[in-house]
Amino acid sequence: MKALHLTLALACLFTTACGRVESDLCDYKCDCEGCNDREYGDCLDRYDIRYEDADRHDCVDRYDELVACEDHTGICRDYKWGTSCKKENDALKKCVD
Repeated sequence: MKALHLTLALACLFTTACGRVESDLCDYKCDCEGCNDREYGDCLDRYDIRYEDADRHDCVDRYDELVACEDHTGICRDYKWGTSCKKENDALKKCVD
């Protein structure tokens, strides 16, 4: 499964949206929650979609702030990944709406 995660992460690096931090966040989430390969790919896809939506609405700065927050505050508790990024998430949502 780790080999597929690496393959998906490398593929993600060559797309326009998903970057190293997003791949790391999906790694952390999946290590915490025990994702299967499909769930790991879905995680990467969610970042791609969020980035593309932010880019389309000229909100990449808000997206970057959210990803940085998730990277700094992400924590695994009782096999559940969580962050403290409500403010950044709301700012991104408001920008793209």
